[in-house]
Amino acid sequence: MATPPQRPVAEAPPPASPPSPSAGPVSAEARKARQRLDSGRAEIFARHRGGAGGQQVVRAISDLTDSVLQDMFASLVSKDGSPSDLALVATGGYGRRELSPRSDVDLLALLPSQKADPARKARAEAVAESLHRALWDAGLEAGFGARTLEETLTLARDDHTARTALLDCRLLAGDAALFKELERAVVTELDARKIEEFIEEKLEELRGRRTRYGGSVWLLEPHIKQGKGGLRDLQAALWIARARHKVAGLGESGERGLLPLREVQAARAARDWLWKLRNELHYATGRRDDRLTFDNQRRLASALGYADAEGELGVEKLMRETYIALQEIARASDALIDRCAVEDAPRPAGFFGPRRAPQAKPIDSAFKLWQGRVTVGDREVFARRPADLIRLFTVAETYGVPVYSYARDLLVQELHKLEPGLAADRDAHFELWQYLVREGSDGAALGSLHELGVLGALFPELGRLRARAQHSLYHVYTVDTHTVVALQRMMRLRAGSLSEEEPDLTRIARAQERPLVLMLGLLFHDLGKGLGPDHSSRGAELVRAYAQRIALDPADAEDVAWLVQEHLKMSHLSQRRDLEDAAMIEGFARDARTVERLEMLYLLTYADMASVSPENWTDWKAGLLRLLYEKTRATITAEGLDRPAHEDSLEHRRERLTSAVEPLVDATHKTQVTAFARLAPERYLAITRPPEAARHVRLWTIAQRTGFAAELRRPAGGEADLTLVAKDRPGLLALFSAALAANGIDVLAAEVHTLGDFALDEFVVRETGGGVPSTPRWESAHADLLRLLSGDEDPHKLVQRRLRRASWAASAVPQVATKLRLDDVSSAESTILDVFTQDRPGLLHAIAEALHGAGVSIVVARIATEGNRATDAFYLREAGGQAGRLRSEERKREVENAVRMAIDELAGRS
Repeated sequence: MATPPQRPVAEAPPPASPPSPSAGPVSAEARKARQRLDSGRAEIFARHRGGAGGQQVVRAISDLTDSVLQDMFASLVSKDGSPSDLALVATGGYGRRELSPRSDVDLLALLPSQKADPARKARAEAVAESLHRALWDAGLEAGFGARTLEETLTLARDDHTARTALLDCRLLAGDAALFKELERAVVTELDARKIEEFIEEKLEELRGRRTRYGGSVWLLEPHIKQGKGGLRDLQAALWIARARHKVAGLGESGERGLLPLREVQAARAARDWLWKLRNELHYATGRRDDRLTFDNQRRLASALGYADAEGELGVEKLMRETYIALQEIARASDALIDRCAVEDAPRPAGFFGPRRAPQAKPIDSAFKLWQGRVTVGDREVFARRPADLIRLFTVAETYGVPVYSYARDLLVQELHKLEPGLAADRDAHFELWQYLVREGSDGAALGSLHELGVLGALFPELGRLRARAQHSLYHVYTVDTHTVVALQRMMRLRAGSLSEEEPDLTRIARAQERPLVLMLGLLFHDLGKGLGPDHSSRGAELVRAYAQRIALDPADAEDVAWLVQEHLKMSHLSQRRDLEDAAMIEGFARDARTVERLEMLYLLTYADMASVSPENWTDWKAGLLRLLYEKTRATITAEGLDRPAHEDSLEHRRERLTSAVEPLVDATHKTQVTAFARLAPERYLAITRPPEAARHVRLWTIAQRTGFAAELRRPAGGEADLTLVAKDRPGLLALFSAALAANGIDVLAAEVHTLGDFALDEFVVRETGGGVPSTPRWESAHADLLRLLSGDEDPHKLVQRRLRRASWAASAVPQVATKLRLDDVSSAESTILDVFTQDRPGLLHAIAEALHGAGVSIVVARIATEGNRATDAFYLREAGGQAGRLRSEERKREVENAVRMAIDELAGRS
């Protein structure tokens, strides 16, 4: 681990000793102990602030606690001059000398046996009781138990947590012979309960913990103690190693050959870093806090001196170091468990080479099968042919078995020697290319190839981004991990594993004639990040350099570069632009040029979006992207261009809609269909399917009679479709969005239509925090809509009441800077306002109200949310008699300033 930069920060006192809960006066010994603890803690805190490592601090806190406890114990025992009749034992984390500032001090007062002299036993119980009271008086938060050896073993048999804590027991003071009895009993008891049973308990515990706290080291807010790669993972591996091979600690694991020296050193450095973070968390929050929430990340980045730089925030640098540490701990823990979990696994005598030769089955000249795992035939395999660094994992995938830890160790060792030449080793790259386009593969090997550093060695462009964090709710993974996840998703798609959920994309992916171009485009799509603005262009430059380095086919290289250059375009156009704008579609089609390139970009966009986070790929986004693809494909292939002109006329579209909708409505609404179609605007006719139009006819008919109609439909998935029909008026979208915001309903998309005197607005909505709006929530919103439309409720006050009662922890998430952009190029009839800002309750209402106040009408609204980042687009025209685009620069500034002020005001209230 790299040493983080240090800078002076405001001094803060260490956590004060808690008040004593015991009754009566505090003894002189307790006061003295409290003073020693407070002064010692202050000195240790100063060392921490001065840059001391994590292990230095936890050892110092443990040693201070030892000294105070030993003196307190000696004082109590010496009062009657009798020898000690009990053993004071440290257990758990304290037994390992791993106390953080707010860690519990776990103590066992081991009493004489039940068969011991009653007077001796009574003395020991009296000392234990006095010690327990003195601990509280001294301000020590201790987990304290006083038990005989028999009681201790009974508890250990019934409680695996208590049994495990005894593995780390350490004598602090008192009867050494009694403590030796405990040590012997623990070893005997473990044997009696069978090592296999104990190991399975620890493995089950580890699996459960990873499920509970997240089975990935790449969490947005990782738990550095209990999460994957956290401190508890390593401790679990060491417990298993102790049970199987009687080794104590990382150092002895390396000496016995259970872990390579490099891995031991990396795990020690990683553990020290996690300890340092944990210590800072405890100091900063004043409590036992082990989760790196966004608030805590910013707090730690400041305290540890991580400053912002061009292209990377200080907090992102901190999290990069942290993710690397978590990855190292997870790798070392899993490797140690792999070597110890199987009873008949060979025990290495040194770094490599088992003491007894396994019965192996040769696969080829390089690899063999051993006990259900793939391993190397000899130590020169990778030196002879570096491309076998990749083939090792493809062979394991072919046989459906894991790679043996010995082979992984050898790979890591040889990789350090071979790495300088791998970037230009075409044979090695060709091996990877073959794997990327392998029929039927789900890409599982990519995770190991990335984790062990092989992908980073082949592609220094990717290695540069190892563990590079992106401080946002939108990007769940680091840049490099997102790339690997996206590649694996595409391989699963091509293998048919996602055919049920993505049948059309699967069909297109499996039909690709040049899948390597697609896979390389996906591999490079984000590798320009951190090289300056416009990472897409930077990535395209990296592709061209790579093509020269590896002698990639020039035509393939040009298409890969185009995919990287344009990898954001389809998501941008589909979510932020009017897909009925024929000029926009034609321009995109000219850029794509061929159906093949369009299909590859479509597939790449899907894999990119779906691999950002589990929640990012929604039915709504999928539908928009598919519509853009279909329209562009039709334009490229000139489908329908030979249709008679009258079939594309507005009148003919109305006739088609009428004939398609009439069979779908009941008799009472049939007479309304023609009138509805006559009023429908051109873009409504172009984008609305007959079943939706039939619903709209029914709602429009109701609204004509009552003035308002609404329908919330809850299809399968996390969003709902909401249609509102009301008498049109200026600022109607602001009224609609006010009622929704006031009831915790977020708008993900909005489509605005005018039907004569009525407005028909369609929304994709969900509850704040996710999920389809509940019936009570929608009923409350519906009632608010009626009051707003009748003028009985003020929209601004309604939203304000919502904001006051909302639990919106804006400070707990990464902040998003507000950026506004006016676009006069993408549309011939409207000025497009792009809004990028932090998502908050009431944001759409604030923007819509500001636009209404500025005298502009919203023709089309594209509402999207990326984590806590709103990425909205509004097609604007002047309201009233001046209908048209915003013509003057002064007018544009006026509108932009109105929206910015509204967003700033909302942010100030949140």
